[in-house]
Amino acid sequence: MTKEEKPVPLTKLPDVCVRCATCMAACPVSRVTPRFPGPKQAGPGAQRFRSAAEASVDDWIDLCTGCRLCDTVCPAGVPISEMNMMAKAKYLDERGRTFRDWLLVRSDLFGEMAARYSKIVNPLLKKKVVRWLLDALLRIDRRRALPAYEHPTFRRWFRTRQAPKGGGPEVAYFYGCFTNTNETDVGKAAVEILEAHGLKVVVPPQRCCGIPRLGVGDLRRAREMGRRNVDFLLRTVRGLDIVFSSTSCGLMLRHEYGPLLHLPGAEELARRLFDICEYLLGLHEEGKPAATFQPIPLKAAYFAPCHLRSLDIGLPALELLRRVPGLDVSLVEAECCGLGGLYGFKKEKFAIAEEIGKDLTEAIARMKPDIILTDCEGCRMQIRHLTGLKVLHPVQLLRDALERQGEEIHRVPVESFNYLG
Repeated sequence: MTKEEKPVPLTKLPDVCVRCATCMAACPVSRVTPRFPGPKQAGPGAQRFRSAAEASVDDWIDLCTGCRLCDTVCPAGVPISEMNMMAKAKYLDERGRTFRDWLLVRSDLFGEMAARYSKIVNPLLKKKVVRWLLDALLRIDRRRALPAYEHPTFRRWFRTRQAPKGGGPEVAYFYGCFTNTNETDVGKAAVEILEAHGLKVVVPPQRCCGIPRLGVGDLRRAREMGRRNVDFLLRTVRGLDIVFSSTSCGLMLRHEYGPLLHLPGAEELARRLFDICEYLLGLHEEGKPAATFQPIPLKAAYFAPCHLRSLDIGLPALELLRRVPGLDVSLVEAECCGLGGLYGFKKEKFAIAEEIGKDLTEAIARMKPDIILTDCEGCRMQIRHLTGLKVLHPVQLLRDALERQGEEIHRVPVESFNYLG
């Protein structure tokens, strides 16, 4: 093992923990299953007695979803999720990772090919016999709908599109793997809403942010992927701001590359990284040229993802949405959707993810919205699964609400919006 591959040190001492148990109250996993003793025990508590020379015995550490709510509520600023991640990585390094994890974390590689042959792949993934085989052989729960692939990919669409004429300040866009191959319209909406604000969008070279590998405790490969992205993006960031539309990708780029993975150049990169709604809201508040919106008479519910809260930027998407005339939008009072990225696809964790999501399901049922909006692709998948309702990224609705001069609205008149079916 090289020096670079050794586990990274903790950034703060665990002894700062004041044992208030606030993190225990916030943890969605310990709330629904006694199998997980909670973030205090998994992080600060266990760290005091954990020795690198001793084998891991705490198999429950793998039940942590990585939501980071424990960090969000900790009054002492203890990096609890970082400790949990280090413990998970140590446990999985010793026990070994499954072929299922090897396969699932490589969606960036397989996704491009699956998208190219989406007309074959998508129907195949819906067949009962295929789902049964995935369940039996790989323990990918057959009750969990698999996301469909789209062709062309966002990256191909961007390269071949007819860009608007004229200049304007440039801004770079980090789109993320899921937008590239599974939700291309999120990327298209992001580009269009940025251009409507007078910006010229560039898409720099980029790779998977590495958060799927982080989720399975593979810090070494997450670090390798992060290093490549830092190298790619720093060439851009020295002249431009970079926006992201996935809160999970953004959290990885902005927070994990530096404090957890200790990548050279990560701090410089983080200073120029912005959530797309945070960036757009800033333009509006600074009085810079900004788009205006036409009325949308819909009742919407907005859910704030866990990783958005960890970014500590408030709720910029909700504030932007409230600038759309006629849109009745309210915040969903629930903590976590439960999916946890790849977590909720795994058979042994499916029931936990479902139980965590019950509060969210009940809150949405009370609100009776026409549409649900959330910034995280995992949350969108889980909410669709739990409620059967239409769920979009906020930029998709903002794009469709654009008020344009001399051209028709992107999606057609408001009364024809295909949001309710």
